[in-house]
Amino acid sequence: MVNQTQSKKTPLIRYPRFNELHNDILLCQEATAQAGEPSCMVLEGVTGAGKSTLVKAYAENFPPYDNDEGTKIPVFYLETPSPVTVKGMALHMLAELGDPAADRGTLQVMNSRLIHYLSVCEVQLVILDDFHHLIDSETNRILATVSDWLKVLIKETGIPFLVVGIENSVDRILRANKQLSRLFAVREKLIPFSMATADDAHSFYLFLDYAQQAVKMQIEHTLSQDEFLVRMYFATDGVVANIMNLLRFAALLCAKKEKTSLTLQDLDVAFNKRLKEHLLKPPDPFMLDINLVLQGIQEGQSYLPNLSPGKRPKPKSAAQILRAK
Repeated sequence: MVNQTQSKKTPLIRYPRFNELHNDILLCQEATAQAGEPSCMVLEGVTGAGKSTLVKAYAENFPPYDNDEGTKIPVFYLETPSPVTVKGMALHMLAELGDPAADRGTLQVMNSRLIHYLSVCEVQLVILDDFHHLIDSETNRILATVSDWLKVLIKETGIPFLVVGIENSVDRILRANKQLSRLFAVREKLIPFSMATADDAHSFYLFLDYAQQAVKMQIEHTLSQDEFLVRMYFATDGVVANIMNLLRFAALLCAKKEKTSLTLQDLDVAFNKRLKEHLLKPPDPFMLDINLVLQGIQEGQSYLPNLSPGKRPKPKSAAQILRAK
């Protein structure tokens, strides 16, 4: 569903996988409290899958607060700096925790202060976004000293970490450091929406419905939901950032024209202005013949018909997909 408490410009859609991952993160916190040992988690996904949005939303459920003892930060979110060094990482964490002397002292002194601040701020979970920055972008080498430092920090504080990064990059960093890897027993992925099964297509269908509510603009009633479903998947690859970027801009164009619903033409213009340059797609995906669109969807989306040359069976509709549930 759409979270109405969010900004009108960036409404948050809490779809089922989103909520599942929030529950997984919470379980790591609870397991840590129960066992007395940090239960850490990895979250990977392609660019634009919504990883940062998801973990920031989780952190917002546990906002900082002040009491007689000072500021408490139950969930501490921060982004991994780039380039990253051990001292740079310690400095960054201290600064985000509010240490007025974040850049002072030797690394050993900074480490002691960091452990102290994490304790007095009663941090229950650290979310470290952009963890793939531990792979040097120039040399493609893993920054082993930083991963070793992180391993020691987790062990000394007993605080669970959630590290977030680009698909396969976090796994590569952890495979290079077995002791660090052992701390991250929970490995999850946030993948794009799919149409591989009826259930997958159903989830995508529901997300598109929520997304239209979020941008406050529905597709015109003469456009079938099944065609909208297929064309949106073809144009966006099911990636959340692509979907929202497309729908927001299309809605903006419609609002400027004082239109009350979206057409294929509106979506096509929005695609060409917002997604065309970085997605390897044929031009005008919303105006292509529907059979060419179906042919362009990758193999493995098994609910689609077999569209071999000269054989053009009618595709299943979204209604048929939903009835299959």
